[in-house]
Amino acid sequence: MKFGLIGFGNLGKAFSSALLCTGDVVADDIYVCDKSEQALSLAKKGRFHVYSMEDINKVIAETDIICIIVKGYVFEEISKLIDKKALTDKLVISLMAGETFDDIYTQIGNVKLARAMPSLAIATNEGVIAYTKIPGEVADIFNKFGFAFETEPDVIEKVMAFAACGLGYAAYLIDAFTAAGEAMGFSLDTASHIAALSFKNAGDIGNFRETVKAVATPGGATEQGVNYMDECDVYGIVAGAIQKAYERMT
Repeated sequence: MKFGLIGFGNLGKAFSSALLCTGDVVADDIYVCDKSEQALSLAKKGRFHVYSMEDINKVIAETDIICIIVKGYVFEEISKLIDKKALTDKLVISLMAGETFDDIYTQIGNVKLARAMPSLAIATNEGVIAYTKIPGEVADIFNKFGFAFETEPDVIEKVMAFAACGLGYAAYLIDAFTAAGEAMGFSLDTASHIAALSFKNAGDIGNFRETVKAVATPGGATEQGVNYMDECDVYGIVAGAIQKAYERMT
């Protein structure tokens, strides 16, 4: 199988890395199209060493699976350049947030279409990716990206808000934890290290509510901090942030 990646921004790079990390796809199986000469140069000469082309129709002609990894408004423009007949018998996978099946059909016709929504951590095969119904051999590759699962089309935006955006939210919270450490007089390096380890340790232990109970013993210092976060409705703030992201895409 040969993959054509339309767009080579942050997610395009992560997707390319994910494919290569599986061991099932080699550089010669990946073709990249992007309007940026810098992006094309990185694809060709950087750590990827994949094929890079400016002509979207050449990428389509050379590949079996076309992955759309651009913003919706960008695709609206480049879809006008696509030879629609060239998409016959090709699988098109949209990684675009907020662009429904009907939106995409309107622009490129009734193609064989699927949607997928990954987090950037797929780059090391440790991310999250949800996908609508796809051929088994493609699912087998995606299943090596990390936590992968098939879902219905109307759930894709929820995955984006919760998992793909969630990486940014987690980093935001760790950064806030780091800033609190700096404010107490720790160096940036020390505060960052402690913050990262604290979140990693919590993730490794799992069973988060029970971990909170175990650490926040009655009358202790941790309990005081947890009580303060409850008073500030941290649960509500996090839920609200995820909901805002979801509303942006629907």
